[in-house]
Amino acid sequence: MKNLDTTFLNGLRFVLALWVALGHFYKYIGGAAFVKIPVLGNILITNGPAVDGFMVITGFLMMYHYIKREQEEPPSEAGTFRKFWLRRLFRLYPLYFIALVAAYNVFQYNYDSVYFNYHYFTGKEAHFATTYNPAAYPTFSDLLLHLTFLHGLLPGVNTSILGPAWSLSLEMQFYMLFPLLFLLFFKNGQVVKQRMVQLILFSLVAVIAVEKLFGTWAGGGRIISFQAPSLLFYSLHYFLLGMLLAAYLLGRAKLFHLAAWTLIILPFTGPLTVMTLLSIVILLFSGEIKKYAHPGISAAIEGIKRVLSGRVGAFGADVSYSLYLIHMILMPGIIRLVITYAPFGRITNALIACGLFLAANLLLSYALYLWIEKPFIALGKRFIKAGWRVPRTAA
Repeated sequence: MKNLDTTFLNGLRFVLALWVALGHFYKYIGGAAFVKIPVLGNILITNGPAVDGFMVITGFLMMYHYIKREQEEPPSEAGTFRKFWLRRLFRLYPLYFIALVAAYNVFQYNYDSVYFNYHYFTGKEAHFATTYNPAAYPTFSDLLLHLTFLHGLLPGVNTSILGPAWSLSLEMQFYMLFPLLFLLFFKNGQVVKQRMVQLILFSLVAVIAVEKLFGTWAGGGRIISFQAPSLLFYSLHYFLLGMLLAAYLLGRAKLFHLAAWTLIILPFTGPLTVMTLLSIVILLFSGEIKKYAHPGISAAIEGIKRVLSGRVGAFGADVSYSLYLIHMILMPGIIRLVITYAPFGRITNALIACGLFLAANLLLSYALYLWIEKPFIALGKRFIKAGWRVPRTAA
């Protein structure tokens, strides 16, 4: 089975994580109410498509590695299920645990700071409807629900402690179902041929139904308001696109299935998300595009891939998860520190705060990778190798 060059995805994840972090920074200093940045400001503050891109990349990488390992780890065996889940747990949970406990313990300070900061930059009173909503102050039960990833199943709790954590619950829902989705829809080419269009249609119906019933960031649903799209059905179609891209590139799915996804789902997708998805697809398919595109376009695509695959990609692979998870913990205090001690105007202080915000996040993210993520990933590998060998019995 052929190997694909996926190293550029590391750098792309870094870009998406920066988009999320800078978008939140701009939002919490007031956004356009403080200073209107033409075009870029709207892109920054509309950072949901970055999370959509993360989900496509997650679906792609899970499918890619699952297919690559299926000879030594048969997908129908119970041990394969356990190993898959343990890999994800050791990879994600240690840092997640630390971030949640830290966010819970500094919540009062951050709560006071975000309102203080917003008023300083805009002269207006803020009202945040999710993480720093005065009517949804987190309790110890919120912390327990977050630590068990159940917070995403409950409106009001899904963003009550740490804003970005809603997507971790959603990803865990995907990880729990992924081995079953693989067996039901991707086990072999014949299964893909028979069932894929039905799965694509189901994912579209599911997202339309869940948005109508449970609402979106923009408004409530007919039953209740989740705000954060923290149920898997909100985003199954993005994970599915990533899975299809990997399956196609490894010969498990046909171009027809990608075309079907595009025709069925893309008309219901926002323009910024379309651009994010298109960027991922273009970079993945750069080899095939090269045959037909103008040499200058091909050179530009390959240049972007080299940048994302080089030192930027290597650094991005190390820090993107930590950066995504911790930036909301550091941001309120850094902004407030600058406001309190920097003797400059609001614009200058915002620029200083942004620089310190990025520097502190990148340094701490790299330290957390070295001290938390990397050791636990290695521990997980040793644990699986020592005690969770795949048994040769059917699941």
